[in-house]
Amino acid sequence: MPPRYAAAVTCPSCGTRFQAPVQQILDVRVEPDVTNRVLSGSVNVARCPSCGTGGALNLPFIYHDPAKEISLLYLPVDSGADMAARQKIAGRLTRQLMDAMPPEEKKGYLLQSETFITMESLIKRVLELEGVSEEEMTRSQSQRELVGTLLQAPQERWPELVADSEALIDEGLFAFLEYVVQMTQAGPQAGSNSETIEALHEYLVQQTDIGRALASRAEILRGFAEAPSAESLLAALIEATDDETISVLVRSGMPLMDYGFFQRLVARIEDAAADEKPALEVLRRKILDVRDEIVAAGEANVRDRSVLLGKLLSTEDAVRMASSHLSELDDLFFTILGTQLQEAQKRGDQQAAEDLQRVATAVNRAMESTMPPEMALTRRLMAAPSDEALMEQLQGIRKLLTPRFLQFLEALEGSMREQGQEEGADRLMQIRAKAQQVAPGGAPQVDPQAASAPAPPAPPAKDVQHSADGLERTPSGLIIARR
Repeated sequence: MPPRYAAAVTCPSCGTRFQAPVQQILDVRVEPDVTNRVLSGSVNVARCPSCGTGGALNLPFIYHDPAKEISLLYLPVDSGADMAARQKIAGRLTRQLMDAMPPEEKKGYLLQSETFITMESLIKRVLELEGVSEEEMTRSQSQRELVGTLLQAPQERWPELVADSEALIDEGLFAFLEYVVQMTQAGPQAGSNSETIEALHEYLVQQTDIGRALASRAEILRGFAEAPSAESLLAALIEATDDETISVLVRSGMPLMDYGFFQRLVARIEDAAADEKPALEVLRRKILDVRDEIVAAGEANVRDRSVLLGKLLSTEDAVRMASSHLSELDDLFFTILGTQLQEAQKRGDQQAAEDLQRVATAVNRAMESTMPPEMALTRRLMAAPSDEALMEQLQGIRKLLTPRFLQFLEALEGSMREQGQEEGADRLMQIRAKAQQVAPGGAPQVDPQAASAPAPPAPPAKDVQHSADGLERTPSGLIIARR
């Protein structure tokens, strides 16, 4: 995993100094959501805990998309005193990116990053890479400006402004407006701003065709989600009036679409009036098409995860490769890994079983490096194959069994019981009881964060301090700035 940092920030409004997490290596394969974060301008932002002032920290970063073999370097003009200083920063970020990758995945394009000095130009390039046309970018900008105009105008002018800009009001505008609602509600100074934004959202839902259509879709999806069954799924699909709603219902209801479901649909078609049959037959075709797409995508995912497992088996640094493929280490990957491990054990192939177990260990280490330290430690304890192995682990980490960690176990146990995960909660109760036996009465209060996986090497910067929470801190005060 690329290193994380905490920057010392000075609020321009009230002068409060506080720590804000920052990230300088943005890898699409490790964190698929970084594309949306870049496009929404939510990379390296900070909000003052005292007065609520928020904004962007104008820090350099690298945006990396290995599937497209592209590396974009954001290097604002104020990131260094001169060109030599800025090139030094660029070299440091490139080294950090490459150090986080296994040797066999390091390619020449990493040394030829496209450089941008403004966020606007970088965002435009990312949109191009995502297949968004110039016209679509212009439309998106116009929609953002329209939302800003509506929020500034008195509500009695909304009908006129909406009528004049009717062509801009579509699902994209609603998606942006809902994002603004969420961001405003999350801030400490929501107040009247939040109320105005929510009022605008409600107005557009009620007074525009697309708003009413989206509200209808949400109602249909909510009805199925509240009582999921083959019958409610079929009823929701028949009620759906657009392809997107049908697609969402099929994807969420796939486990319910067995032979009996299609029997009900065929019976419904046969019993329908003559003028209703064509629409039901079209619906049946759409359902089958979406289902086939899902099945094909599932088969492609199986192939992709199998290829990744093969790479992990052949690489010399499985932990590093796993760390650069975190988003692909999902339930499907572990199912394939577990199946292959069982098959190797059944046929008595000791070497294959050991290799697969080595990959499993490496993958667990990579995943634990992204978890809070207490959770990573708990995960290892819960994976102990026997009580004897558990006691051996506890003896090895007895200094980490502090009151804080034991309280964490107790809270996690309670949370799991509330969620109905009784088996896991019982296991945690056993672990906590044994941990209390092993924990030394007068043990030094060592923070369990020390149990986290070793941190990646820090960049060769003189102004970085390491702390026990896994963040690297920079003492120089950054000022919240506008990009």
